[in-house]
Amino acid sequence: MQKGRDTLVELTFFLRNALLLFAIPTAFSLILFPQFKDELVRLGIPLLSLLMFLSGTLPFLKTRNALWRPMLAVTISLFLTGLLQHYMRLDPHEYPHLALFFAAVYTGTAYAVIQPKGTLVFLGIATVCAGSVYVDISKEVISRTNGNDTLYLVKGDTVKMESYFIFSPLSGEESGEEIIFLERIPMRYETGSIVTFDDMFFKAEETHLTSAAFFSDLDNAWRRIPFPNKTQKNSAQEWKNGVAGEDITASLQQNLWSTIKTEIMLESAVKKRNSVIAVRVTRYKLGVMVWFGIFLVAFGIIQLFLKRNHSVQTTPE
Repeated sequence: MQKGRDTLVELTFFLRNALLLFAIPTAFSLILFPQFKDELVRLGIPLLSLLMFLSGTLPFLKTRNALWRPMLAVTISLFLTGLLQHYMRLDPHEYPHLALFFAAVYTGTAYAVIQPKGTLVFLGIATVCAGSVYVDISKEVISRTNGNDTLYLVKGDTVKMESYFIFSPLSGEESGEEIIFLERIPMRYETGSIVTFDDMFFKAEETHLTSAAFFSDLDNAWRRIPFPNKTQKNSAQEWKNGVAGEDITASLQQNLWSTIKTEIMLESAVKKRNSVIAVRVTRYKLGVMVWFGIFLVAFGIIQLFLKRNHSVQTTPE
């Protein structure tokens, strides 16, 4: 029995190290060859999932803890993974992300339950992996218009984008940012106001401040006018979700819970004052989880180094 357990531990340890040796060049390839990012990510996610699962299984095999400990780790991992799927509603092609999230939580829980040497390091690695999965699957392209992820913007103009307004300074203006985000100040519509939206006429049922999207207010604040009369047509104004306010670019970039990434996808070749640019803006949530995991890894390594240095100094000659 003991010999079989030792063989299983050695085999698991060998497989983990082999996967680790394969994962390292894959990670470097992702940095050196970004044009193959999609292929490398599809290869790396299953590889990393298996690597994390084997890493989380090793402490149970080595320490011979009671069966309830690995069962607890699996139960917690399944619960959190199921919770993630319940709220995010991932499609089948995104299930590898769920597998990596499960393996990361399993590994972190396994080391937390047993608390062997190096717990913080593995907790940090697990947090980085689980956090990266959540950041990736929860990202939201907020520049999407008419099914397109890019928003076309004329330099010098201000346009609305979801719950913000964005502005691209002219080439001659002094600005440290290519794209400036402006606060949205909601419009106030009084009861009885007539507006047009998508070639349809609506009448305000109550006085209200606008939401970022028209359909958010449709059920409670607006009533459609199927056959508007001449007076209603003449008095109708185009619906707006607000007007541009103060510059909030810095606050969005320094937000702890979510970050905004702006990419200039295309810019007109001729440099004119009215040149057109294509902008893609993506919102990432809870990126702080990844940084917290990195902090745990760094702190764990320092802790291990100090413990080892202390043990060497206290060892009698």
